[in-house]
This record gives sequence, C-alpha cells and structure tokens, in this order.
Amino acid sequence: MDKKKKAIEELQKQIKLGRERLGPEGVKELEKLAKSLRKPKPAPRLPPGTVAYDKKAALAAFQLFLKNHGDPEDFERRLRAMINKKSH
Repeated sequence: MDKKKKAIEELQKQIKLGRERLGPEGVKELEKLAKSLRKPKPAPRLPPGTVAYDKKAALAAFQLFLKNHGDPEDFERRLRAMINKKSH
C-alpha cells in the first residue's frame, strides 16, 4: 500500500475515533460549525460615494505621474494640501 492510502486510512481511523468520543450531538455541532466556516463572507461594503482601489497600484501611478509632471514638488504640495483639507 502506498503512503497516500496509508495516510488516508489513518486519518479515517482518527475521524472515526473522534466521532465516537464526541457522540452524535457533538458531531452535529462540529458539522454546523464547519458549514458556517465554509460560507463565503460578504465583501465589505463601502460608504456611498467611495471607490475601492489598490493602494500599491495607486501609489505607483501617483509616483509615476509626479516623476513625469513639469513641477512635481509644487504639484505634490498642492495635492497634499487638498487632501489635508478634505480629511480634517
């Protein structure tokens, strides 16, 4: 018998012993718990008017824009000022 089959048989034995120790009610509770863990969690909802984005990609795009902008220091200062006004 190959290793995979032996491992499966050993696991099945352990499951059987565990079921016997838990009893029918314990098995039902574990099955209920397993089902709840398998359910996909809903995606988090964003507040109205907001848009989800990838922070790393946004930062890379921002840095690329700054690099190619005529006066990146001035633009960055103005952008940071606008962000600070809206967030405070």
